[in-house]
Amino acid sequence: MLRDTKSLLERNALWLAILATLGVAILSLGAVPKLNIGLDLKSSDKYLHFIAYFTLCLLWYFALKDRLHRYVFRILIPVGLILYGIILEGLQGGLTTYRTADIYDAVANTAGVLVAMFLFNRLLKWYNSI
Repeated sequence: MLRDTKSLLERNALWLAILATLGVAILSLGAVPKLNIGLDLKSSDKYLHFIAYFTLCLLWYFALKDRLHRYVFRILIPVGLILYGIILEGLQGGLTTYRTADIYDAVANTAGVLVAMFLFNRLLKWYNSI
């Protein structure tokens, strides 16, 4: 079962990363209703930002791990995703009237990317053991 899932993910990793990137843009710039995820924590949307960019970074790492030189993709992906998050935050403030740019959202996005960057090798070892 895990090997079948792994094979399916490997064949479609690039498409999953592209779709997730588009999904983040749509959710960031669209008029999305407030979600109550049941967390009674202050600024709980920051957790969603963290999770979204953590997942996005891992998807891009897995999609490009065999396509780019190791050192290039280890730097290119995090820098690209951090810039992507900052640009989307700027667009929220400039293009939309129903969303506002928030520096703390960009910080949460960046934290998600950085944590994924540091955990990727451990996850890759587990992934390769399947």
